[in-house]
Amino acid sequence: MKRKTNFIIAAYTMVIIFSGCAGVSNSEEAKTLQSENSLNDGGSRTQENDNTENPMQDETEASSHTSGDSMGDDAEEQTDAELEKELERYRQERDDTIQETNGLLEGGSPVESNYTFDLSGTRYTDQFDTREITEGYAAARIYVTDTLGLKPSTKQVVYMCVDPRMLAIYEDEEKGVASGYDNNNIFVCEYCGEDDVWQYLILVREGKGSQWEVVHNGGGYKE
Repeated sequence: MKRKTNFIIAAYTMVIIFSGCAGVSNSEEAKTLQSENSLNDGGSRTQENDNTENPMQDETEASSHTSGDSMGDDAEEQTDAELEKELERYRQERDDTIQETNGLLEGGSPVESNYTFDLSGTRYTDQFDTREITEGYAAARIYVTDTLGLKPSTKQVVYMCVDPRMLAIYEDEEKGVASGYDNNNIFVCEYCGEDDVWQYLILVREGKGSQWEVVHNGGGYKE
């Protein structure tokens, strides 16, 4: 009698196991069919899914978006911070190359390959001849020393602009504070202002041969 009872229990157990396996198999098959249907109808949901809200999923997605936005802001701030460090290093090296010979200041340019920021924008001076460039710097220098009354601690009063964020004005169709002027009549330079904060001057003119005039002094051409 005991042996018969054990046989019945074993048989009953096997039925439960096979039933469970069949349930899993049917469930997986249903999921597969549902996924295929979703792909075939462009990823649309069934009516049951449309009418079912999942607060946990919404909360997770919202958290994910918030985290992503925060990471994007941090990445941008980090990029600006790195650029500022490289600009500082470049400007220091640029100043170190300047030497005074017979009352005249002479200097070269730092090796561009030693820096990772984009220096291609500095080619903007190629569109001007020597006289135009000289007149541009002269107007900028007078503005800093006379109009602003500043005496920068650097070896020169004004320098060619090397900040790619400012030089973007030449690619910007709207031109910001220089709106209405084309590239041939826009001249950008930089100087070391109060508290050793670098500022930018934007000069414009009505055409070749006319005088350069400062229309902006600040940290960005869209101000």
